[in-house]
Amino acid sequence: IKLFKRGGGDITGAIVARCLDATVYENWTDVSGFLSADPRIVDDPRTIHRITFDEMRELSYMGASVLQEEAIFPVREVGIPIQIKNTNQPEKRGTIIRETAEDNEREHLITGIAGRKNFLAVHIQKAHMSDKVGFLRRALSVFERYGVSIEHVPTGVDSFGIVVNGSDVRET
Repeated sequence: IKLFKRGGGDITGAIVARCLDATVYENWTDVSGFLSADPRIVDDPRTIHRITFDEMRELSYMGASVLQEEAIFPVREVGIPIQIKNTNQPEKRGTIIRETAEDNEREHLITGIAGRKNFLAVHIQKAHMSDKVGFLRRALSVFERYGVSIEHVPTGVDSFGIVVNGSDVRET
């Protein structure tokens, strides 16, 4: 057992766990794991007891700050799960992060909800768009030309949206 100072310990701990070929990387923090929603917005959100690395990355990217998202890479590559535990409430179950769910575990339709401010959405609609080969690619190339990173592209038959980080958009 090794305790690290605050700040930067998540990634360092993951690297040490990998170097030691640990069976689990326990990350002790001030919360009892990932929550299904931000407690500042949703009253009494449930704790997510099991989450995959991919789900954890999505939630962390969108604002859940339980674990630094880069900390999964050293342990994920060698199959070491991460256990999030609460230093102040060690009896709490916490959250286990693995590549996939165990066969006997029930999956949730929605793992969690997270959000981040300052996104912009562009909605494009065209009748019979799905018949136009290359239409989406041409639209996306405009964003590439101006150096705007695309966060998400929800699509439909005759429409699609392009979600970008507002800080990437500037006047020309």
